[in-house]
Amino acid sequence: MDEIKTQLKKLILDDNFTNIQNMVSEEINLMSILKIAHKELQHSNFLAWLFDPKETHGLNDFFIKEFLKLYYRENEYHDLDSYSKLSVFDFVNLDFSDIEIQREHKNIDIFITSKSNDFCIVIENKIFAVEGKGQLKKYRRIIEKKYSDFKHKIFIYLSLFDQEITDTEKDYYIQITYEHIVKLIHQTLNSQIITLRKNTRFVLEQYLQTLRTIMNENEEIEKIAKNLYKKYKSAFDLVFKYVASSQSNLVPHNLKDLIENESSIRSFNSSNTYIRFQPNFLYDNIEKLRDKGFIKKDDTFTDNWLFLFEFNVRRTHIQFDMKIGQYDDASCREKLYKLFLQNKSIFNKVEKANGVFSKTWHQAFQKKIVSKSEYEKLKESDEVNLDDKIEKRFKELIKIDLPKIQKIIEAELK
Repeated sequence: MDEIKTQLKKLILDDNFTNIQNMVSEEINLMSILKIAHKELQHSNFLAWLFDPKETHGLNDFFIKEFLKLYYRENEYHDLDSYSKLSVFDFVNLDFSDIEIQREHKNIDIFITSKSNDFCIVIENKIFAVEGKGQLKKYRRIIEKKYSDFKHKIFIYLSLFDQEITDTEKDYYIQITYEHIVKLIHQTLNSQIITLRKNTRFVLEQYLQTLRTIMNENEEIEKIAKNLYKKYKSAFDLVFKYVASSQSNLVPHNLKDLIENESSIRSFNSSNTYIRFQPNFLYDNIEKLRDKGFIKKDDTFTDNWLFLFEFNVRRTHIQFDMKIGQYDDASCREKLYKLFLQNKSIFNKVEKANGVFSKTWHQAFQKKIVSKSEYEKLKESDEVNLDDKIEKRFKELIKIDLPKIQKIIEAELK
């Protein structure tokens, strides 16, 4: 303990620690001063202003067009809209001059219509909140009924970070994070095809700074922070130990370390709420998976979301999900779905009550890691108990459940 106290003293007097404190102070922006950086209402107001071609920013329809263009580029040019499919070829011919933007129309955060283009866009915006019970379905049904004559009805779920939404709505709502908005603002600030007004540039730069702050994306601060943590790791770990359980919005866990230390799996694209991995047996069988049509011929698994293994970490519980994820070859998804249906005793979530195969994320297998009631009991006791519980369930998953999944897939490949 004396050694850790010495580290804390050195940390306080370290010039880099002083520098990072100063840099954090420099992150102050207008939204922070007005104390609205974390409020959805103000973010929705700002985006509605940017989307509106008639507004005072002088961008005309540049932002709304680039918002949809970026979707196409980042999703391998898949069609928009779960109904009539708005393709890139249709999109380039759209005239956005008659766009109407409404805020809180039927409680919808941002509602965009264009009669000449025969389309409407619903945007549900979340900063730190999550989907309300039945919320997305309610909005969709309102629009389906009231705007049934519109050819294109586009539903977008915009959140600060990746979020899980109701399974039934995944077939309708496009999920986008604020990383998309950050890219758009960068693109707008650096565009060679528009001339930004001085005041518009200032406002965009302030908003970009706001997003960087709440998304923890200041690269210079990140670099210094990592070096400080490496240098004073024991001191930081002690601080984290005593504040994590009281200040974190998520169940504290050691899942990333468990994944890194498990030789049969490898870590995959993760976020704060979704800790993901890929089993090595998929890589060992990659040629057979290609030959049997479970994955595309050129798939290397480096960015494969079809076989999705993830821990869903929430405020009150942690669960493990195996899903049939998004994939641009529908026949591969269908083949995997049929295999899982044939083995419902293992894939305990594959057959939904409504019998519909989701076009985006379809649950196949689920296991509780920490239930809500367990967490309520454990969080008041020694932290080690919670880590022990998570590690025990993790090992059960890896040593018992995962081999069953592996056996079924490999048997199909013989």
